[in-house]
Amino acid sequence: MLQMLQNIQNQRIHIINLGFESDWITKSFDKTRPDKIYLVRKNKEDARAELTEKIIQKYASKKGLEIEYIINEIDINLLVKQLKEVFEKEKGNNVYLAISAGPRYNTSAFIISSMLFGKYAREVFLYSLEDGGYIELPRFEVKLPKPEIIASIKFLADQKDGCVKKELRDYVFNNNILKIGKCKDKEHTQYVKLNRAILDSAEKDWKLIQIDGNRKGSKITLTEEGKKWARIFQ
Repeated sequence: MLQMLQNIQNQRIHIINLGFESDWITKSFDKTRPDKIYLVRKNKEDARAELTEKIIQKYASKKGLEIEYIINEIDINLLVKQLKEVFEKEKGNNVYLAISAGPRYNTSAFIISSMLFGKYAREVFLYSLEDGGYIELPRFEVKLPKPEIIASIKFLADQKDGCVKKELRDYVFNNNILKIGKCKDKEHTQYVKLNRAILDSAEKDWKLIQIDGNRKGSKITLTEEGKKWARIFQ
């Protein structure tokens, strides 16, 4: 059982964009020997891209490789979210992200995802192919907002027009996102912790929220940046 689990967790996962050329893809497969392929494509593709897809399918069939599809219609925020889901699903595996083909927004999403979600993988390889050569690119890690901040912006995104501070306080403490010990003034302590653990950083460091007013009746809304983050994590 342990050996089976190790085999599942040590697979080589390729994520590629569907472009117009197939040679570079099969060359990369020969070098990295994938166990599974994720192919990013639109619902309706160019005839040249469809031909490339058939060649990839033929190669995968010959090698006994599984192909899964990521359907994306030129939405970079959604693609980052979709790639996050792949990283989570393939946790413990080696993930190869190829940026040699496909539209520019796909390439951007691949690079962003390798930086944000690489922690889920055993190893992440960002690479390109040029003149038949396999070029592994450097990968950088980016710090994510704390889980309690992400939970808060997801809650705010579900509200029609933000919420007052009291509503956010009730949400994070009722759902055990934040906790406090025994204290004399429970309400005051909750607001202090809400400010220190979530609001101060989300507003000043990450620029994800805007706070209008003072005290528990102040209005909290997502900034444009906050809305982008919410789309990825919802």
